[in-house]
Amino acid sequence: MYYNLNGIPSKSPRDDDFYIYKSFGKYIFKDGDLTDDIENKLQLKYSILKSKIFDSEKNFNSKLYLQLLNVSSDGIDGESFISKKDFEKLLHIEKGETTHKLLYYYDCVNLIGSLQNLNIESSFLFGEFYKVLNENSFMLQPKPLSPNDTMYASGLLVVEIFSKINHLFINLCSQFDFITKLIYEFSNIQTNFSEYPKLKSKNVLYGDYKKFGLKDINDTIYDKSQYINLIVSLRNEIIHNSSFENIPKVYQNFKDDILIEKFILIPDTTNGIFDTYKNRNRFFSSKKKLNELLPKIYFEFQKKVLKTISLIQ
Repeated sequence: MYYNLNGIPSKSPRDDDFYIYKSFGKYIFKDGDLTDDIENKLQLKYSILKSKIFDSEKNFNSKLYLQLLNVSSDGIDGESFISKKDFEKLLHIEKGETTHKLLYYYDCVNLIGSLQNLNIESSFLFGEFYKVLNENSFMLQPKPLSPNDTMYASGLLVVEIFSKINHLFINLCSQFDFITKLIYEFSNIQTNFSEYPKLKSKNVLYGDYKKFGLKDINDTIYDKSQYINLIVSLRNEIIHNSSFENIPKVYQNFKDDILIEKFILIPDTTNGIFDTYKNRNRFFSSKKKLNELLPKIYFEFQKKVLKTISLIQ
């Protein structure tokens, strides 16, 4: 089954249009997907991290690391059931510069791993959105009210598809945060390990990028294009106002009683920022269809993420 932008599935791919299909549990996109490229580039950051913290990879004591691996994952991993109080006691026993270095190293590893997880998750959510849009009929009755009509549906199935897209835009902005944290942390690696140090990027978020000289770097997430702004606008609307629609809707367009497309509308924007008048920021005069626009948004996002990761040195 091939999932298409117009929400109407097909048994074979449409040569001129973007499509998605699922193979062995993974969503495959017709073209443009950079998920694996981003993963591979992030994987290279582990060796850079070792060299920065331990002066070189050769100085990384793998045997000692394995001995302290349980301590390193305490307070981070669900496989560890230690309490904060017991961790503090254990840290007092295991204290020392090498232990503190290893704990800090693992904290930085956790930043990279979190970004890797978000990268894979976003690809999955992107595919899930089109799967739900394509596979489901949102009709509450067998036929439209007239042969050539556009109807909208709301309800549980619509809530499901909006939950996918809401989660996706929250995920994309989280990637902005983690990339910014990593750039800042790698540029300001801790050097004092007499105590277990805090991450210098602990309170750093994407919005802080101007403070760190990252403003307007070409082709990165800090180069504010229309789609980067739109990702942030949609995320903020979802977080602060629950949704980018007052009542989440999936529209269905019929011609001669045949369903020819399903779509979701997004509000009018100027350079990716919602058009606003006083208390109102959900104007729909442009009739922009999210399902048609989403691949352009997502693949530009991925291109800029791939370029931005190169700043993690």
